Amino acid sequence: MLKNNDKFTTLDAYMAGFLTLKGHSPILIKQGQKIVFSFDAGEALDKTINEYQNGAMVDALHFTMAIKQLKSKIFSMKMENENEDKFNAPKYR
Repeated sequence: MLKNNDKFTTLDAYMAGFLTLKGHSPILIKQGQKIVFSFDAGEALDKTINEYQNGAMVDALHFTMAIKQLKSKIFSMKMENENEDKFNAPKYR
């Protein structure tokens, strides 16, 4: 977890799923081989993170769906990158 003045980033998909479920929208950033979830920092996000760390209860189905949505975005992002790599790869004759 990293927090600076305007962004909060995490590699934790479950935390990102919880934050998404609670209305915070992440931006996915590729860093090397990993995907980082980046959220706009602020008091509301701090409160939600505190809820997560203190074992907040949420509906299991909604939580699962939030995580699946994030995984789908990650998969799409990786596929786009692979397609770009194939397109930009040197061509041999």
